[in-house]
Amino acid sequence: MKPRRTHGFTLIEVIIVLGLIGVIAAFGVAMNFSAISQTSVTQERDLFVSLLLRGTRAAAIANKDEVAHSVQIDNTNHRYILFDGTDPNAADARPRYVPYTNTAISISNTGGNTIVFEQLSGSVSTGHGTVTISNGTADQEVIIRQVGQIDW
Repeated sequence: MKPRRTHGFTLIEVIIVLGLIGVIAAFGVAMNFSAISQTSVTQERDLFVSLLLRGTRAAAIANKDEVAHSVQIDNTNHRYILFDGTDPNAADARPRYVPYTNTAISISNTGGNTIVFEQLSGSVSTGHGTVTISNGTADQEVIIRQVGQIDW
């Protein structure tokens, strides 16, 4: 009797390989969505920190216009407001608006919505605390210390 020659794979082998490929693909898709979510929060945190360091704290330390410099977090209109002075509603406050357009991200500060950097020293007189930037699935924190140190 001649030995029987077989070509190809059995049905069970094909089903097992397709199942493994499906499981690996499911993990890849889930990891990709979480990475995208985390990236948007990280980008927003980086923008916020750069505004604090370059736009506000540096201006206060350089004593630009001889006033304190501040940032107000405006979640209602989805933007950050950089302004000269300590009160954004004061008649002499000169706002410099920076759009914050990502409506999926919320920002909260344990120290309040206005962060004031004092002139010359750069210390924080109002608003020191933890700023939490979140989109519901991913969070990033920026810690603003009273001495003006910003940790992220």
